[in-house]
Amino acid sequence: MNTNVDTGFCSVPEILLMLRAPGAGWLATLLAALDEASRDPDFNAYHRAILARCLDEEAVPAAVAEGARQRTAQFEQSLATQLNGNTRLGDRAAAC
Repeated sequence: MNTNVDTGFCSVPEILLMLRAPGAGWLATLLAALDEASRDPDFNAYHRAILARCLDEEAVPAAVAEGARQRTAQFEQSLATQLNGNTRLGDRAAAC
């Protein structure tokens, strides 16, 4: 994400100010995840369109949300396994 680009509805400084609010945890988490996704070549235009549709509809279908939770749990487990494998080998480097 380019921090010099205005979002069109509020400026970068305004967003940074919003992120300082006590209730901005989810906004921060979602923006961080979006930033990571935008750097991943596997996160393509089709994925962005799906995300935009969910945002436009202001809802995620229950089955999709549950599938996403399950996939996230699998991803977290794979990271934990990878990290534990690196630790057992004496490698203290982060797995991700």
